[in-house]
Amino acid sequence: MDMDESPEIEPGASAYYAAMAIEHTVRAIRKARGKKNPEDCVVRSREWAAVEEDFLNDLALALKSRPDEDVS
Repeated sequence: MDMDESPEIEPGASAYYAAMAIEHTVRAIRKARGKKNPEDCVVRSREWAAVEEDFLNDLALALKSRPDEDVS
C-alpha cells in the first residue's frame, strides 16, 4: 500500500462498527448541545463549511479522548 492510500474499513468488520458508533455519538452529542451537524446545512455553503470543520474537530476530540475523561 502506498503512503498516500488510506486503508479501507470494510462493512462488517469490528473497526467499521466502532467508527460508526463514534460518528453517531458525536452527531447525537452535537444535537443535544444545540449544534448543527453538516447534513443540517446546504452542502458547500459557507455555513456548511464552518459546521463541517467544527464537526470534524469534535470527531477528532472524541477519537483522542478516553471513556473516563470529561470532554466538555
